[in-house]
Amino acid sequence: MNTLVQTFLPTWYQAYTVFGFVMLFVLCPAMRLYIEGITTVDSWTLHRSQLRAFLLLWPAMLVAAMIAVLPPEQHHALFVKNEEPSARFSILLAVSMLLLVCMWLIECAYTLIIITKRLFVFNAHIKGYYSNLDNHHFYAAKRLVFALICIWIFVLFITFLSNLLGQAILTLRLEVFTALVLIWCVTFFAMQQKQRLLLPLEFQAAGTLQGTDGTIVNELDNKKYAKSALGAAQSKRIVSKINEAMQDQALFLDPNLTLQKLAQATGVSPNYLSQTLNETLGVSFFDFVNQWRIEASKSHLLSSKSSVLNIALEVGFNARSSFYKAFKKETGMTPKAFRQKNTEHRRI
Repeated sequence: MNTLVQTFLPTWYQAYTVFGFVMLFVLCPAMRLYIEGITTVDSWTLHRSQLRAFLLLWPAMLVAAMIAVLPPEQHHALFVKNEEPSARFSILLAVSMLLLVCMWLIECAYTLIIITKRLFVFNAHIKGYYSNLDNHHFYAAKRLVFALICIWIFVLFITFLSNLLGQAILTLRLEVFTALVLIWCVTFFAMQQKQRLLLPLEFQAAGTLQGTDGTIVNELDNKKYAKSALGAAQSKRIVSKINEAMQDQALFLDPNLTLQKLAQATGVSPNYLSQTLNETLGVSFFDFVNQWRIEASKSHLLSSKSSVLNIALEVGFNARSSFYKAFKKETGMTPKAFRQKNTEHRRI
């Protein structure tokens, strides 16, 4: 963007550097709070305590004020010609900017780790309540994070290479293209995310995801069943109930099957169902349902010539990719390989 402003709006370049430097330190904490907001189970509001996430913004605003009062000739020498500063004020400004940019790079790495971890843990959390995660709301957040990671790595690499070689690597057209890609990614994926990744109301009591530092706190952790009255004998009866319901009613064929729907079909509370699946069977609700779907798909693969996609949709999956992933997890091979292997054995 520097080259763009210098080329098309040279008289506004100093104002741009002031505004741009401040906005640089808004990006990371804003991303962390955004991801926190859409992955919080309970209602989420911005509190004054969360302003700690913008810790680097305050010294950045001070440095931006220094840039604003910098004489135009010194600003041109420092920001356009990249000359070494000679005046004391320019030296102080250059050192302050260098220190803040170094801290910003550390914050970028921290932000990427935090939001990636939060999305992964949230993904694992909702597997206790949903049988399908092929939801565009879930993917929008993941794609936004992935796009930002790619762009950040690309920009950091180009910046490092430019400083190492002492010349600009990107042409004006490539800078325009990179800026447009960044703006498009943020705008498009933000528009896709019209709502928070909120669990249905019946699940909200099951746990909370919160923490401005990206730590995901699940109230139902290792101690979540400590006070439960569910015994071993009752757990076995619940296992029999859910297996009968899955077999007799073929509930797994419903792509929108949830823990709540299974609870209604079996007459068992969602909390007891969740506890039984986790402690007795050692699986999440998501994996339990997918096991039934995979078993059903095996007979379809061997008895019909339908495509893998059609079979995946028939047994309750919403996408071919999720079917492949679940099938390989259960059998150690792809559906196509499973079909070929068993067809060859039959011929022999």
